[in-house]
Amino acid sequence: MAKKRKLKKSVLMGIFIVVFFIFYGISFFVFTNLENKNKPEVEVTEETKEDTRDLMTQLKSKNKIYMSSGDIKNIKVEEIYWNELKYELTKFSKVRNQEKFTPIYTGYSDDGVRFSTNLDFFRIYTVNQEVYYKVPVAEKNKLDALLNGSIHTSFDFVKQYKTWKSVEISYNDKTKTIHKWKYDDLVYKMSAKRTVGKVQPEKNKERSKYNFTIDIKGENYDLKVETMGPYYVKISSDKGIAYYEVSIALYDYLRDEIFKLPVESDDYE
Repeated sequence: MAKKRKLKKSVLMGIFIVVFFIFYGISFFVFTNLENKNKPEVEVTEETKEDTRDLMTQLKSKNKIYMSSGDIKNIKVEEIYWNELKYELTKFSKVRNQEKFTPIYTGYSDDGVRFSTNLDFFRIYTVNQEVYYKVPVAEKNKLDALLNGSIHTSFDFVKQYKTWKSVEISYNDKTKTIHKWKYDDLVYKMSAKRTVGKVQPEKNKERSKYNFTIDIKGENYDLKVETMGPYYVKISSDKGIAYYEVSIALYDYLRDEIFKLPVESDDYE
């Protein structure tokens, strides 16, 4: 009788183990299904289709453009210049590809459309195709000035302090020289918001108690940055002029830290 009881116990134990695993499996299956139902569905989208528009149309649709010329590399072109350049592009006529072509200016968009010009021809290209346009003789000088100006009056170009040779800041009849170890401090205070027309900055300059001029001599270039009240600056060189709305940090830095002038109650009106 003892042996039978022992056998029955082992059988019962085996049945218990089998039932346990069956129950565990069913519970796991149910729990997993419920969890998956509660998860948000991931939307599956098709890969971005290749842009089949002609290269000129593609280029003119871009918003972020970077220019290079000689030793000056990857300067972001401000909107005002890019809009002018897009208008110039409408005057070019398509021609066959050129075998001999040495560019003076090169540029690219933020998504792979590139261009270059020697001022006689304008090349637009990607990894898969290229096309050339003839620049009208009457437009060469204007194109050169436009591309040069888009580089040399860009806020991005102004802030490349490693190419600065000397910096002087003037207020009325006072002039202070900024030493090289403070160049990065000055650049840190320069923050452009957007390009603007000249009317509002010039009005602000007339109303402002303080205005400052920063003269920068760089590697083969000279720049002048003029504050026009707290909110605007004018950047000028022999290549062009541009106006920007800026952060007030630059104005405050020049007034408070460079010239240590008293704060006027109407400074920010």
